[in-house]
Amino acid sequence: MSSLANNNNNDLWEEQFYKDLDSIREGTCLYLSNDFKASEALFRKGMLHGTVIEDEKLGEEEEVAVKKDNATTTKRIDLRGAFGLQFAIVGLLRGVASMEDDQLDECLSRLWEADALAAQDTAWVGRKVVRGTCYLVAGIVECLRKQPVQGVLHMAKSWMWLRSLKSEALDYDGIGKEIVRSAALLALGGFALIISLLPDSLMTAASWTTGFEVKRSAGLEMLAICQKEGGIYAPIAALGWVSFSIDTKAFLGEQQTGEELKECERLFQWAAPQFPNSLFFSILEADLYAKKRDLANAIALVERSIELKCLDELKALKAMLLYKKAIYRLAGLDFKEAALSFEASQQIYKAAGRRSLGPSMAMGAAKCYLIAEGGGDEAVKSAKRMMQEVATYKEMDKSNWVGTDRSAFQQYEEYVSRFGCDSSDKSGQTPWCLLKLASGMTIVMRCTLWMSPDQASNFEKLLVENGNENNPDDVALTSMCIALMCSHQDLTEAGLAHCKTGLSLSSEQGEKSEKFGTIPMLHYLVAHLTLTNGDLHIAEKELSTAEQLTTKDMVIHHYLSFKTSQLRRRIKEVIEETYEVLTIPAGKKAFLIIELQHNSTSTTVPIGWDWFLQDRDIDFDASFLPKNSYGREIAPKTRHYVNNGPVEGTFDLSAEDKDGGILQLTFSNSYSYIRGKVVTYKLSLPPKAIVSTKISS
Repeated sequence: MSSLANNNNNDLWEEQFYKDLDSIREGTCLYLSNDFKASEALFRKGMLHGTVIEDEKLGEEEEVAVKKDNATTTKRIDLRGAFGLQFAIVGLLRGVASMEDDQLDECLSRLWEADALAAQDTAWVGRKVVRGTCYLVAGIVECLRKQPVQGVLHMAKSWMWLRSLKSEALDYDGIGKEIVRSAALLALGGFALIISLLPDSLMTAASWTTGFEVKRSAGLEMLAICQKEGGIYAPIAALGWVSFSIDTKAFLGEQQTGEELKECERLFQWAAPQFPNSLFFSILEADLYAKKRDLANAIALVERSIELKCLDELKALKAMLLYKKAIYRLAGLDFKEAALSFEASQQIYKAAGRRSLGPSMAMGAAKCYLIAEGGGDEAVKSAKRMMQEVATYKEMDKSNWVGTDRSAFQQYEEYVSRFGCDSSDKSGQTPWCLLKLASGMTIVMRCTLWMSPDQASNFEKLLVENGNENNPDDVALTSMCIALMCSHQDLTEAGLAHCKTGLSLSSEQGEKSEKFGTIPMLHYLVAHLTLTNGDLHIAEKELSTAEQLTTKDMVIHHYLSFKTSQLRRRIKEVIEETYEVLTIPAGKKAFLIIELQHNSTSTTVPIGWDWFLQDRDIDFDASFLPKNSYGREIAPKTRHYVNNGPVEGTFDLSAEDKDGGILQLTFSNSYSYIRGKVVTYKLSLPPKAIVSTKISS
């Protein structure tokens, strides 16, 4: 083949390659601007006709060059797998949004088709990006299909391709480097975030399988870089970063920093001209308004989105927006408007023939109608109508109801057993409805995060005034709801006080509290709130109690299991950040030698220590040797066992010890001839103190 022909082929192929990249960028822009159909059609077209050079078009010389020269292997690059991956993802989004049947199964089928196409590509770094992302997304879809073990295995398997991206893709400088680097940053960042949110047992398995050190901060940083570089997947990275910062952190019980909120605002401003009226960005921006307790703008943004013409087809998104409007109304304690939005959402599901989420929307509407002030007989009739909708759903032949729908059925049964099917006594039903709604507002909807201080105070007052002081189960549940609201409002001491009230009734709890999980939830809240206060050991003790009391038959079992595993991880991070580790070999002693400078004040200077064992036992003592004086014992030699928990102690350097001296903490493992011991410790020291360690026999 002549040199001129080679050059012409290269030029034509490269031109088509960049046209295909533009198509991928255009398709991304289309679905982020709510045009799922056009985006899906564009990706399907690329999947069938994407850039590829057939073998018969390559002469013998060119085949040899492909094998020997990396620069010319780009002739064999095949983008059909990249198009197929996008086709699968957009198909899932459109299927869910338009309430199509079997959208998860269809998405999985498309993902494996995309992976098969990518497998036919030449061995370049872009193929690794596509195949790794296919397996990662497939794992997520399988988890949504309630196949967590298979899902986590596929997520872990994605690391076979993704693990080399940091070294190969991030610094790749060949053709297509724009899409390669952008996709690699997105894939690696997404992988780190997803794995970091898995329960401990599954995360350990994934970490062991992949050898990947799970760092949430590293994942967020990669998404931020991906967005700032403005590559082809910058908007997806922006959505991931904002979603985690606004929604996921709120669910984890973590506060967003001022810098994070400003960055979210910047990203919304960046996205607005590129993706006008984007439902993806609008939903998150509404939550940002709510987070800033600007409910009026949050509701206004949702209402503008609801009026978009595209929602005539994307019915699930319209139902979801109405649900968002309902919980914003609940945050403002506007129960009547919340009821209307819940009912409107339920009617969309019903009209589309969809059963999932219908019961929970109907039950939410019924409770809000009964709580709303001034509703009178009309409110009772509306509530009855919604309760009848729940009853109709309950009789349907469906076994795989989601958790919120199962909860709606349980509440319906309790409602009927208490009040009957035809009760007109709104006053008797209101306290029951309020307590059930409050647990949903604090745990599931988390709308107490968005309340102003006055709204939060009124919410607490409403619960207390309608509480049943003679029912320990109700009192404990009320305390739990208010304590969780206090944690959302940064009212740590008030939250702990309400936890104490609820836990004081532990021995009086009945079957209802045990079935719901009220007591372990209260212990979890104590752990969360005390960690906020810096009381690490109390937090760890309360967290262990919550974990021990949580059983699989509890209503909030999954919620508690996730929250406790995340808090356990946070406590571990705090220990790693603030404590030191001291290893004492078998038959040895370890000394912490603290040289204290002279006390130039007329008051005592406190020195503190805080340590705990990781296993078994250790002997500990403390002594002080002042300069120009005799030493004295501070803590006598005592054997401490891991079951005894942490050891804390203090020593006051008095004005009499004005010349300073040596404080020595001794950990003796001399009696153990086989096992070494590990102590984790933290010291509280005055300025200029010097610490050293020594190991000896």
